[in-house]
Amino acid sequence: MRLSSQQIFTSGLNGILDAQARVHRLQNQISTGKRIATPADDPVASAQSLSLNQELSKTDQYDKNASRAENRLNIEETTLSTIEQVLQRVRELAIQAGDGAYNLEDRRSIAAEIDQRLQQLLGLANTTDEEGQHIFAGFQAGQVPFVAAPGGGFNYQGDEGQLFLKVADNIDVAVSDSGKRLFLDVNDPLNFSASPAVGNTGTVSVANQAVINQAAFDAFHPDGATITFDTTGPVPTYSVTRVSNGAVINGGNPVVPLTAIPYTAGDAIEFEGVHVELTGVPANGDTVDVVSQAQQKLGLLSAVEKLASGLQVLGDNPAQRVQLGELIADSLISLDRSQANILRAEAQVGARLNTIDDVRTNNQNTNLINKQILSELEDLDLAEAISSLSFQSTILEATQQTFVRVSNLSLFNFLR
Repeated sequence: MRLSSQQIFTSGLNGILDAQARVHRLQNQISTGKRIATPADDPVASAQSLSLNQELSKTDQYDKNASRAENRLNIEETTLSTIEQVLQRVRELAIQAGDGAYNLEDRRSIAAEIDQRLQQLLGLANTTDEEGQHIFAGFQAGQVPFVAAPGGGFNYQGDEGQLFLKVADNIDVAVSDSGKRLFLDVNDPLNFSASPAVGNTGTVSVANQAVINQAAFDAFHPDGATITFDTTGPVPTYSVTRVSNGAVINGGNPVVPLTAIPYTAGDAIEFEGVHVELTGVPANGDTVDVVSQAQQKLGLLSAVEKLASGLQVLGDNPAQRVQLGELIADSLISLDRSQANILRAEAQVGARLNTIDDVRTNNQNTNLINKQILSELEDLDLAEAISSLSFQSTILEATQQTFVRVSNLSLFNFLR
């Protein structure tokens, strides 16, 4: 085989360059501490390393989401706990206002504190997070959820949406609750309305009406009653029958069947937790309809406002005392239901915080495993690399010396 001088020089130069490249690669690995500088160093390990780095980056983002979710939920948990405490205080004031020894002025003093508690509740319902977003406004987090309405009551300007943050693959944690669900979706105590029938010819009218025994009325609801007058005898009488089947209803004190009961204007007719006071002179066959009303929802803020307003105006005459008793009873039921709603929400928030703790622990463990695998793929065995560098440096030096010797070989050196 014939070798030209050009081939000798090219082969020798390529050998030197290859040796230099190997030395350079080892020097670069030692300086960075990494075995893989480019995908060409180890294509399989490089692909695995890329996948692991993406997984670590995703887990880091999940951890940031978990921290943000935890902050929002901690704010919500603290707010709900404070609301529960305020409701407990309002409940104590309502019970105090029902004391028969208190007069109107005493109740007005209590109402003044309830008004202050109402403003506190309004502020809590409009709580914002560290970014100024309202936590009880649903998707309308930039909007103040609750505002006082002209003439009384409160308007809700949020929606029923619920914000979520992803804290792990397939795990989304709710970081808000709708103010509508927490503060508006509270059932008002069942009630009724009493009114003279349209076709009456007498002057009988309803002077006062109230639910005086909520449990008894709840059992009677949704049935209704008809009070029918009979004036054919020497004394006007009335009978009370069920709307559903026409059966006579028992009532009064002592309890008797309410049929042919003598009527006196202003007397109370009581049955199934219902209290109705009638005035005027009925004609024969006149009726008064007692109709159970459909279930209504009264917001927490409106219930507290209603309590404060009632305590400001209800006096001490017998009729107003009955209305006061119903107001106190209804308010206590609304407050108890609201507290139960808040306690359920607190439990849900606690469960979400526990989920975040569990997910964060799992993410940390996953990160640790991924980093260990990544280290095995990327990190350099320093002792082995230094040994290889020494070996490759020797090869480079030998290659250079060999090239020098071979490059000096020429026929002309022997023609002397």
